[in-house]
Amino acid sequence: MEFTAKKTIKTAMVAGAFTATVLLSACSGNSVAGNGSPAKNETVTAAVEQVPEGGGQGAATGGSGAGGAGDVDCSKYGGRVGAPGRTKMDLIAVAATDGTTPGCTEAFTVITEYYGKLPQAEGPGERVLDVQGKWTCARQAGFAGSQGAVVCGVPDSFLQLETRLSAVTVRKFPNTTQEVQFAGYDAGVQMVRFQLVTRQNGGPDNGHWVPLDGKTYRLPLQKGGEVFSAATLCPGDSVTIDGQGYGNGPCGRNELLQHLKDGNSILARITVNGDDRITTVKEIYHP
Repeated sequence: MEFTAKKTIKTAMVAGAFTATVLLSACSGNSVAGNGSPAKNETVTAAVEQVPEGGGQGAATGGSGAGGAGDVDCSKYGGRVGAPGRTKMDLIAVAATDGTTPGCTEAFTVITEYYGKLPQAEGPGERVLDVQGKWTCARQAGFAGSQGAVVCGVPDSFLQLETRLSAVTVRKFPNTTQEVQFAGYDAGVQMVRFQLVTRQNGGPDNGHWVPLDGKTYRLPLQKGGEVFSAATLCPGDSVTIDGQGYGNGPCGRNELLQHLKDGNSILARITVNGDDRITTVKEIYHP
C-alpha cells in the first residue's frame, strides 16, 4: 500500500480462503521499446516475492526503529497474529512520513479487537470502523505476497499498522548490478516490477535490448536511493548520459514511480544492495 502525504486505507476484494491459526497477544516484471515507449505484451511468468521495507528494531512498547528510522516488527515481542483459521502473520507498526509510529502495545490491542469484530465486518474486504474508537481496518488487495494481510489506519492521521506474511526472505539479486526494463509499480507491496534484459548482438534485433529470461521480478526501492535520467525520466533540453550511455542527470524516486504508474516502460541499469533493495537507477539511453 502506497502512502505519500497521509496514510490512507485501501479496501479491496480478496478471493479465496487462507489457512492457519491465531496467536493474539496484548503485548508488546519481444524487443524492449525505446525511451518513453509503453510496455507491450507483458507476461508475468514468475514473481520473486520479497518482504517490503521494514522490520526495523524498536522498543516493545512501540515507537520508531533504531535511530527513528524504519518500521517496527511488533511480532518480535508479542508473536505473530491471525484470525482463527487463517494465516498467521507478522504485525508491523509502520513508520509514517512524519516520523510517528504506533506503539506495539496499541498495535496488538487494535488487531486483536479487529479480529474479534470480523463477524460484523463490512463486505468481502472485511472493513471494520471505529476499532478502539478511531482505527479503521480492512484486508489488503492481494498479490501472492499479501494473502489476507490487514491494514489499519486512523483517518486524518499518519498512524498505520499492518500484517505481513512471515516468510524466509529469498534474496535474488543481492550486491549486483542488472540491466532491466521496468514494467510497473505494485503499490500494495511497494515494489517495482521489471524484467532482466540484455543487448542483442546480431540478427534482426542487433543492438536492441531483449528480455533475458522472460521472467518478471519485483524489488523495493531503497529509501534515499538515487535515480538518474538519460532522456525520459526527467526530460531536459538535451540528453544527459555518461560515456557508457547511462543517465547521469539527477532525477527522483517520485518521477520514476509516476512514469511506471502511467504505464511507461523504462530501460535502466539498477544497483541492488545486500538487502535486495534497489539503491541506484540509471536510465539507459535508447534512441
